[in-house]
Amino acid sequence: MDINEMIQAVRDYDYRNLFRLTENSGVLTQEELMTAVISVVFGLLLCFFGLKAIRLWAALAGFVLGFAAGTAAAVIAGAEVTAALIAGVVCGVIIAALAAVLYRVGVFVYVFLAVSVFCSSLVDAEKPLFAGLCLAVGLVAAILSIRFMTVLTILATSVYGAAVSGTALCRFLPVQSRFLHLAVCAVLCIAGILVQLLLESKKQKKRSLKKAAEIREENSTANEVERARAVMDRLDSMPAENPEEEE
Repeated sequence: MDINEMIQAVRDYDYRNLFRLTENSGVLTQEELMTAVISVVFGLLLCFFGLKAIRLWAALAGFVLGFAAGTAAAVIAGAEVTAALIAGVVCGVIIAALAAVLYRVGVFVYVFLAVSVFCSSLVDAEKPLFAGLCLAVGLVAAILSIRFMTVLTILATSVYGAAVSGTALCRFLPVQSRFLHLAVCAVLCIAGILVQLLLESKKQKKRSLKKAAEIREENSTANEVERARAVMDRLDSMPAENPEEEE
């Protein structure tokens, strides 16, 4: 497969299939098995450790967005395939670096991509109207994530990760059912939200204990200084001894 075929395969792949339950013929091919296993691992990590590793997910999302935008812009400008690919990689690396280093930018990028892709799996995103609505919903969610960063990050990672891993897990089941598919995804999503909230609660508790220890140390130091100052004041107020009286 040459570079042109690789780009065409990436361009034609329908990523909404990550959330769609397809008919199971009974035996998964090697490619389907590998895709399902990778989707399960990726989805579970995202579902249960989304907020904890948000810089990693943001970097991945930034690279995807940057690569797509850079490649599309280069193609529109009339660049050749190799030049378009290089432009996409460069843009992807830049956006990924910004998303990984700048926390708020990373959350914005990830929430926008995750919500937009997830919404596109629920509607016919091939129509321009629905595609625009999916992008608009993703943009609104990304803007809200600036204000409600922790909550929306947990929701976006849990829902997206549960959808990916739940769909992949259902491919290993002998019975394919829409209800079972939704039930597996819902259970994983709820579990992911609870686990992430628990991890965030422990993180906040450690931060509060550390802050309390710092305050106690500052107060202890201040008290010691006050006691030393009081001792010095008492020494200064004591009458000086007269050497002539001792003689």
